Amino acid sequence: MTTAAGRRWLAAIVLLGAVAGAFGNALQNDFVYDDRLLIVDNWAVQAPLGSLRALGFYRPLRTLSYRLDYAIGGLDPRVFHLSNLVYHAITVLLVHGVLEGVGASPAAAFGGALLFAVHPLQADAVTYVSGRRDVLCGLFFAAGFLAYLRYRERKTRTALAVTLTSYVLALLAKEMAITLPLVCLAYERFARRRAGAPRGTVRGGGTPWLLAIGAFVGVAVGWVVYGTFVQRVLAVTGWHGGSVTANLATVLRVWVRYLTLAVWPAQLSADYSEHAFRVSATLLDPYALAAGAVLVALAVLATWRWRRGGLAGFGAAWWALTLLPVSHLVPYRELMAEHYLYIPMIGAACVVAGAMDAVSRHPPLAVVPAPRLALAAVVLLALAASVRTVVRNRDWRDSLTLWSATVATVPTCARARFNLGQVYAERVRFSDAEHEWRAAAAITPDDVDVLMALASLAYRQGHLDDAEEWIAAALARKPDDGRVQNLAGWIALDDGDAPRALSRFDAALARLAEPTAGRGRRSRERGGALEAARTGRERAVAAVARTGAVP
Repeated sequence: MTTAAGRRWLAAIVLLGAVAGAFGNALQNDFVYDDRLLIVDNWAVQAPLGSLRALGFYRPLRTLSYRLDYAIGGLDPRVFHLSNLVYHAITVLLVHGVLEGVGASPAAAFGGALLFAVHPLQADAVTYVSGRRDVLCGLFFAAGFLAYLRYRERKTRTALAVTLTSYVLALLAKEMAITLPLVCLAYERFARRRAGAPRGTVRGGGTPWLLAIGAFVGVAVGWVVYGTFVQRVLAVTGWHGGSVTANLATVLRVWVRYLTLAVWPAQLSADYSEHAFRVSATLLDPYALAAGAVLVALAVLATWRWRRGGLAGFGAAWWALTLLPVSHLVPYRELMAEHYLYIPMIGAACVVAGAMDAVSRHPPLAVVPAPRLALAAVVLLALAASVRTVVRNRDWRDSLTLWSATVATVPTCARARFNLGQVYAERVRFSDAEHEWRAAAAITPDDVDVLMALASLAYRQGHLDDAEEWIAAALARKPDDGRVQNLAGWIALDDGDAPRALSRFDAALARLAEPTAGRGRRSRERGGALEAARTGRERAVAAVARTGAVP
């Protein structure tokens, strides 16, 4: 075994050990948040391995990977968590190969991959089973880019086939992969720039037609898999802040927040909805202007490194390009999320590697060998990051710890308070549930789900006056919701007002009986509400007949 091969094996072993050390305690975590919807209550996960019906699901590769886990261990969450760790570990090795492929020194490639492996931001994708969409997408994104580097050098059909296959698989995992041709195009320009720099050259070259094919494949696959979803999002989501300029101001602040979390991940959150992250109302928002100034300064610095052939310049371009799909060019509900950074963090790894090589060429302290100084600093950062990641994994242990931690970090997050209230209600801690739901109602007074939760809780406890007050507020905001009408009917029925109950059940049946697409938990909930409304109507009719009241 050559020295170079031995060094790569040693780096791989250490990187795999770092992943195990940082994320090993996540193996005991339960299913949380969307895991119930996407795994536990998802019929496609429990379908036979050979069935192709899951290909019709949103992000089908993730669903198929869950099906494999189910075939191995049923609904044992440890199997699903272990798979996430394995996929992340493979991605880390691929990132190490990418960093070496774009010209980082062995020590710098190891340092960049190490920070990518253990960064606390990765917990939102690795520790959270539903975050597998990002891990799988990142795995095949890195594999596709690495294969593209091989194709540039050797022009083999195998490398070309691996590039395009990886790209399609990344798209089937998550739509963010559509930026891969843009990253390859950026590297083409960077490689030409670097080839003219005093240090080093880049062999081979890419072909524009391959990038064009990649872009066409991305648009075609993306439209087939995600076109309907995108159209639905466009129909129901407006610009954040109410205008294009306000949306832009908000995105500027979101980008700076992402950069801050990458550098100092002290306060992490599972939710960044609008009430957890303030939306800008105008482009002249002072915080937005400050964020814009910071981004311009960083862009100037990145451009300077790019022009000098510094790898940090390419890393900054990778970060920016791969963030574009989640930067609300097409507005959607989720304002920001930590798992969106899984692929951009490969760009951050390039920045780290570039910085390490720059320090090695221009050592700040002559008494210490520069490469060792840079590597030691990165290893210390990785150790600190690993400790933070281990602590963060505990927040994802179960639903109670997750939403308690989120509320503690962002008290104004209405969604976190609502979800925490649900956990308390399931554990029959009604006073705690009411406290959280009232807090959520104070933040989002028009949220019908919160109002219904409060009405249902009061009804369950026999506080019919309070239940009527909350359900009346829900009816005022969403009178056409069959679920609201059904609950309102039961409250009226138990309150002795059979005629009003009958009218509400009739309204509920008219809405709930409408045909809808889809299966799973939400469909079953709708079916359950429909059956409850039918039962309630029968009782209301019987009560009207007994009392002779006029409906």
